[in-house]
Amino acid sequence: MIGDDDMESLKVQLPNDLQEATKKMIADSLNSALKELEIKNSFPPYMNKTEARKYLHISSKTLLDWETQYDDIPIIVIDGIQRYKRTDLDEWMQQHRLNK
Repeated sequence: MIGDDDMESLKVQLPNDLQEATKKMIADSLNSALKELEIKNSFPPYMNKTEARKYLHISSKTLLDWETQYDDIPIIVIDGIQRYKRTDLDEWMQQHRLNK
C-alpha cells in the first residue's frame, strides 16, 4: 500500500509532445475562463431590461414571456423602475437547469 509520503515523492515524466499538449490545454482553458469572466463583468451589477436580455442572450419577447411564465424571476422594482441583479439572474438560471 502506498502511503502519503510515497505519493509526495512520486514523479511522472511525460513525453515532450504530451507535456506541450497538456500545457496548451491548460492555457486554452484559462484563457477561455478569463474571457468569459471579462464578458460577464462588463455588465453592471444592476441592469435594465435591455442589458438583462443582452446578458442572458435572449430577445425582448423571451424576457417578457419568462416574466409572465415564471413568478420567481428576480426583478427589483423601485418606483416603477425595474432592475435585474446580475448575480440573481445567474442564480435563477442555475435553478432552472435540467441536470441539477
